[in-house]
Amino acid sequence: MQQEGTVKFLKFHQGSVRGVAFSPRDRYLFCSGAYDGKVNLYSAQRTELLMCYQVCPISTLGNTRNVNAVRFTSDGSRILASTTARRLAVIDVERGEQVMSYDNCAFNGRDRAALAADPLNPHMAVCSCVNGKGLTIFDLRMPLPLDFVYDLHTGVIRDITFVHSGWKFVGDHEKVILSLSTDGVCKVTTLDGRYLHCFEVGHNANSIAPSPESYETGAEDGFFGLLMVGGDVVSGYIPDVGIQERLNEHGNLPIWKLRYTSNGGILYTACDGGIVRKYRRYPDHHTYLGEVYCHKGDIQDLDLSPYDEFLITASKDRSVGILRLGAPNHGWTEYCELS
Repeated sequence: MQQEGTVKFLKFHQGSVRGVAFSPRDRYLFCSGAYDGKVNLYSAQRTELLMCYQVCPISTLGNTRNVNAVRFTSDGSRILASTTARRLAVIDVERGEQVMSYDNCAFNGRDRAALAADPLNPHMAVCSCVNGKGLTIFDLRMPLPLDFVYDLHTGVIRDITFVHSGWKFVGDHEKVILSLSTDGVCKVTTLDGRYLHCFEVGHNANSIAPSPESYETGAEDGFFGLLMVGGDVVSGYIPDVGIQERLNEHGNLPIWKLRYTSNGGILYTACDGGIVRKYRRYPDHHTYLGEVYCHKGDIQDLDLSPYDEFLITASKDRSVGILRLGAPNHGWTEYCELS
């Protein structure tokens, strides 16, 4: 049976931690970015710091330029770091140094920025552009951004993710991006900005989490593909159905990050107040299972390891939380869930 460990708080940053991300290739490797201008690399297995990258040095005016989002490329070889200096930095994991940067192309807000890496192509990435309302598309083999999509939203884009081909509105398009703005508007677009789908949840929003299964396949067994949107409340949206349910166990504290496990059975949420909660997903609803652990400060980001072994969080209390969830969901030590 799956057995959770004890949460540990890693305090290797001197500023508020804005982003965390697991490597998609190394099951134990993860990174964090913070308001001290640094990106740290850790081992989840040993819960220790491996390396520190100084991405944003002190400027000549004495102002620290800070990291507000981090992601690994799909091959795990590079870390992307969005900064308040409107820069996207590219860090080589093995060499331990910054190998490229793109200037005047990323949002410089104080909260966590929107950044996503293509899960299939290690050279493609997207972030919110300078005013926060559009997208900047990158091909990491090129010295300049590939394209800009201006004023896609009327509000600031808070979250971006690539949509897999199992969703009905993807069709024959090769790459599809789902973007969420703070006013609760979600848009599905191609890389060149063409609209494929749009919906509103009716409340302020910060994070969106698509369920991992194929939409069409799941519907036959009573499981629908969901888009969970977190903000003032957590709303579950189903294409052709609309908002199916709303979760409000966090009260008046806004949700900052949502994340499904790889099989879509468990949903984790992170909110202001520093609390991580979890829900079990059923065919037509989610059931609240309780609090997982709590930081001393608000949580800005959350991620799960590739095989659901570890949960990590980024907090304004300058720490990175890490919890071992149990055995991996593959191999000779795998576990399964019956529901």
